[in-house]
Amino acid sequence: MEKKISELLSGSVDSGALVGAGCLVFKNGKELCSCFSGLADRENGLPMRRDTICRLFSLTKPVTAAAVMLLMDMGKLSPDDEVSKYFPEYKHLRFVSEYHPDGEDLLVDCTRPLLISHLLTMTSGIPYAHNWCEPVRAAARLFDEVEYDRDSGRSEITTEEFTKRAAQIPLMWEPGEKWDYGISADILGGIVERVSGMQYSEFLKKYVFDPLGMHDTGFYVPEEKRDRFAALYRFEDGGAVRDENNYLGLTDYTAPPAFESGGAGLVSTIEDYSKFARMLCNGGELDGVRIMSSEAFRFMTSPKLSSKQSVGLWDRLDGYNYACLMRVMTDEKIAQIKSANGEFGWDGWTGTYFCAEPNSGIVVLFFTQIAGGGTTWQAEQVDRIVFDELVRNK
Repeated sequence: MEKKISELLSGSVDSGALVGAGCLVFKNGKELCSCFSGLADRENGLPMRRDTICRLFSLTKPVTAAAVMLLMDMGKLSPDDEVSKYFPEYKHLRFVSEYHPDGEDLLVDCTRPLLISHLLTMTSGIPYAHNWCEPVRAAARLFDEVEYDRDSGRSEITTEEFTKRAAQIPLMWEPGEKWDYGISADILGGIVERVSGMQYSEFLKKYVFDPLGMHDTGFYVPEEKRDRFAALYRFEDGGAVRDENNYLGLTDYTAPPAFESGGAGLVSTIEDYSKFARMLCNGGELDGVRIMSSEAFRFMTSPKLSSKQSVGLWDRLDGYNYACLMRVMTDEKIAQIKSANGEFGWDGWTGTYFCAEPNSGIVVLFFTQIAGGGTTWQAEQVDRIVFDELVRNK
């Protein structure tokens, strides 16, 4: 298995399909594969290693879901709570009743409240930024405000302020109607702050990162660690070029940000994130340290969408349902990723990926730093190799 994965990574680097990548595989807590190939920073000659610090982007979302589970365990919130209980700005929401691409969308008042569970399952109707209707244009304006206030030297938008302003975004539809990928996890970051009375980064450090020994995970890269910070690349004219842009209101990671994005803001190493993934695979506990209760773990990782709600799931998620800010496989026969029923996980826009399957105890992580990477074909192939050898052909 390790030989096949090593050849896959080195072949992808040699062909120019990747600049650098790393993979870790575990089964029942035992490390079975550790493969690294290529460069984390091509221009500075830094190799890709297990302690290379990467931009997680949407691999931040499962961490945010875990933070909410911890607050549930503490009895401080419930998935059935109305968001307006914590942020009154969400008391009176509107959604788009009629779309008019060449004119003004028709907005009407919502008839049901937005719940914590809607944010956890991406059924809130609050989108990411695009440009084809008012809700997505409003999301874009909010991220523009984050960047403008920061770059102009004005008072920066904080995590809680972001959550307040997001209440002004019209919903795509009534809360709970169907799934659509959006900024729900960013809003949850603000709710964690409001409920806990702690800055989001401090809450994560105290209750997740320190207990798991994730000492290279946070919302920025301290100066003493920047020689381990990977560069981001994008493909342009058939080759990988360095990408110095910032996205989704994020900074250059050189200083603590005011807006700690619960949807995309974390950086971490594949080593650190493997501890988080293994904790989840083990039902909320790692090496004798329990992070969340078994009940919270089951809630976080169980399918949540009805057939009506799941209509909006992407085609590449065929065979999956959605849990709390993660996919969960329910029909391996039609799934594009060849793992097994019960497998859960997610990916990041920069090519960071993990999956875990508690029944077999398998955890797979694949990290690269390519803009728009998501679940790369290499990550899919690694999954196929692992589950073929450890499950299907055993």
